[in-house]
Amino acid sequence: MSKVREEASPERAASVTPGAFDELVERILAETDYPKNPFLVALADGSFDRDDFVETQIQFYNAVIFFSRPMAAVAAKIPSARQRREILRNVWEEHGEGSDHDAHGETFLALLERLGVSEEELGRRPLWPEVRLFNTALTGACVMDEFLVGTGVLGMIERMFSDISGRIGRAIVAQGWLPADRIIHYDLHEELDIKHADDFFEVLRPFWRDGTDEDRYVIEQGLRLGAVTFDTLYEHLYRARTRRWVLDQPLERHLRA
Repeated sequence: MSKVREEASPERAASVTPGAFDELVERILAETDYPKNPFLVALADGSFDRDDFVETQIQFYNAVIFFSRPMAAVAAKIPSARQRREILRNVWEEHGEGSDHDAHGETFLALLERLGVSEEELGRRPLWPEVRLFNTALTGACVMDEFLVGTGVLGMIERMFSDISGRIGRAIVAQGWLPADRIIHYDLHEELDIKHADDFFEVLRPFWRDGTDEDRYVIEQGLRLGAVTFDTLYEHLYRARTRRWVLDQPLERHLRA
């Protein structure tokens, strides 16, 4: 490589300094400005009808039980065994570390039951296209795209969900829908997903620091896609909150984890 090409511009040098990756994550979060998402605003100001909120949570369950599948797919594409191991540990945690009771789908199901939704009633709610769109986007990023994209998407979603979980859990209590000691799932993810996000980011940091400009471009693409996709899911759920689609008979096919 020529000497001219080895010399980095001040802008490029700044982009690979320690902390630059984390600064990018924070900048994308600020630009997305997800706390102003109408879903979260309505929860915070008390205008979210309880039945409408519960209906969105019935749908969000389908995203919860699906999430570990694109995670497992992107883990298989990570070239480093050490980094792959941390993501696989996250997949294992999503499955309750072998305990059906602690699987994340089960904890969310328990939350729904405490909000008054039976498992049979859950089976009679068809999957909304907005949630299938979200799940399909994750599949595309993690299966068909570069692993740096899929890793960035999932890392950003985990990072956002750690904060969103706290907001939702506190709103449920503030609205009097459940007492604090009956909150489940959201209280766990408020703390757990900070670590989960960092596990994904640890995969990306070496490629951001030591990789090519193209690596950094692809990483930023993944981070931005994750932020937009997750923010859009909540906006879509809020727009459809009054929808009441009900099947004549319970159907398990769309509830397969």
